[in-house]
Amino acid sequence: MKMFLISDDVDMLMGMRLAGVKGLRIESESEFMTTFMDAVYNEEVGILLITHGLWQEFEHIISPYKLNDQPLIIAVP
Repeated sequence: MKMFLISDDVDMLMGMRLAGVKGLRIESESEFMTTFMDAVYNEEVGILLITHGLWQEFEHIISPYKLNDQPLIIAVP
């Protein structure tokens, strides 16, 4: 299982990359939707990290998927 980060912060993304976590920086709602759905349905992703700013903005999209067993979806402050 792998970790994946969806971020709106370049510094967070770079720090996580240094730790070996792959991810993408998101700038629009359409990018978020595409990246989020790809990560949720990717069987290799076991933990999905989402920065707090994106979590607040797209909570209505994230919440239904948070109840699923996999991946574990976590907000990162």
